[in-house]
Amino acid sequence: MTNEPTGSMRALVVLSTVVMVSFGSLFYAYSVLITDEAAGSEFSTSLLSTAYGGFVLIGGLLAFAVGRYADRRGVRPVFGVGAVLGCAGLGLLSVAGSGAQVVAVSWLLMGPAGAMLFYEPAFIAVDQWFSGRSRGRAIAVLTVIAGLAGPIFVPLTGALVTSLGWRPAARVLAVIVAVVALSGTAVTPGGAPKHDRESAARPSFTGLLRDPRFALYTGAVLLFYGALQATFFHRIAAFEAVGFAVAGVSAWAGVSGLLGFPGRWLAPRAAARFAQWLQAGFLLVLAASVLLIVAAPRGGAMPAHFIIFGLAFGGLLPLRPVIMSDWFSGPDFGHIMGAQWSMAAVAGAAGPWLVGLGRDAVGGYDGPMLVVGGVLVLGAVLTVLAARAPQTETSS
Repeated sequence: MTNEPTGSMRALVVLSTVVMVSFGSLFYAYSVLITDEAAGSEFSTSLLSTAYGGFVLIGGLLAFAVGRYADRRGVRPVFGVGAVLGCAGLGLLSVAGSGAQVVAVSWLLMGPAGAMLFYEPAFIAVDQWFSGRSRGRAIAVLTVIAGLAGPIFVPLTGALVTSLGWRPAARVLAVIVAVVALSGTAVTPGGAPKHDRESAARPSFTGLLRDPRFALYTGAVLLFYGALQATFFHRIAAFEAVGFAVAGVSAWAGVSGLLGFPGRWLAPRAAARFAQWLQAGFLLVLAASVLLIVAAPRGGAMPAHFIIFGLAFGGLLPLRPVIMSDWFSGPDFGHIMGAQWSMAAVAGAAGPWLVGLGRDAVGGYDGPMLVVGGVLVLGAVLTVLAARAPQTETSS
């Protein structure tokens, strides 16, 4: 059990704001900066897709190392270094003159910055700063504040690109990251976390996988993360393919994001000891919403997809750290979470790619989206099996 430092909730609000600004400036803004109106006017779509894919994948793969470090030294230096890398990445992106420079900046600076500034290290901070039922409330606060990243930074970046051009826009975002992330990091608690028990040895990947609960639940995370990334990446194109206007679909996607806020706040506070069952239920609802993509031409299937998806995804998002804290809280938590997320990053990169291959092979999205729905159902099944599995002591 961790000891909560004085002012831990105040520190969490500050850290959550850092995550929101960093996620918005680096992740959501990137999706605007690579459009045809911005960097897409100078670099090819395939090159920018390579830069973006590597940025996301490398950030996920580094979660293991970041988690190990945070276990020993706390999250303050992690966020501090991440803020410097994020600011440098956006600044150098704004002056990149070749495709190779865009890829290098995205992979070597922005990817590592994401590993240090996004949700994963913040989840570790919650485990280190809070205990018991207060942990669910803390996760709710984190995911609600960080969830403002898209609604704020997508339109902000679009306005900056339109008024200034994409290169000055990237420099403005770099300044925002520097000011908010560095100043926010400076007021978060520092030093190594204190635990009631010390870690005898850091569990290895193979040691972790010998724990049936970890193995089954990680399998569920890989499945649903890959499926959800595929859905996010392809659903607007899938609706466009059956005759919906992109502008209308994009507007519904924005509504879907806003509908997730009640779930972000309520799910971790209500979950207690049955979070895994709640997660399984949300995954089944998400599977049903994905199947509505196949039924898009009929009735109100398109808006129904976004409404149901938004409500369920908001509830699903904070449950993984709740479940993992319940099962694995302690001095190795960052190490264990990082190991899981590094594997999930590969699945997240593979999901959109596999659905794209499937779409090209069969000439449409119906078959691939049926598979995505089935994968989400399988993820729900593995979540339930994990809840029923015995938990063993992880070892190296």
